Amino acid sequence: MGDLAQGYRRVSGARIAGVVAAVPPRKVTNEHFVPAFGESGVAEVTKVVGVLERRWTDESQTTADLCFLAADRLLSNLGWERNSISALIFISQTPDYRLPATACELQGRLGLSSACAALDINLGCSGYTYGLWLAMTLAGQTPNGRVLLLVGDTISKTVDPSDRATATVCGDA
Repeated sequence: MGDLAQGYRRVSGARIAGVVAAVPPRKVTNEHFVPAFGESGVAEVTKVVGVLERRWTDESQTTADLCFLAADRLLSNLGWERNSISALIFISQTPDYRLPATACELQGRLGLSSACAALDINLGCSGYTYGLWLAMTLAGQTPNGRVLLLVGDTISKTVDPSDRATATVCGDA
C-alpha cells in the first residue's frame, strides 16, 4: 500500500523497450506571434512558459502520419517483427478519424497482425500518462509483452490563432 498511498502505481512484468519522436520540419518561432500579440505579449508568455519555438505540420500532414513515422522507426530500431505486436494504443486529441479508429488505420499501415488489438483514446495532457499505464498493464498480460503506444497531436490546426495562451504554446508531434 505504500506506493499507492503516495500516488504511485507499480506495474510488474513490463518494460519500456524504446522511445522515438517525430516532429514536422516547419519551425514556428516566437517572432511569428509578434504581429498579433506584440513584443511584450510574446515576451510575457516566453518568460512564464519558456517556449521559444514549436513545430507545426502543413495542411496535408496528419497526426497518424507523425505517429506512423515514429512507430516505423521504433520497430526498425528494435528489430521487432511487425506480427509480434500484441496491441496498438493511439492517444490523441486530434485523431485522423472518428470511425474507423485511427489506431486501426495505423495497424494496417504499419503491417501489424490482424490479431493485434488496436484502440484510440481521446485525451489531452493526461493522455500520455494514462496511455503509458495502460500499455504497461497490457504488456504484462500479453504473451510477448509487445505493446505499441502512439501519442500525437496536430493541435496547431485546431488552436485559435488569436488566443495568446494556446497559440503561442501548442505545437505538433
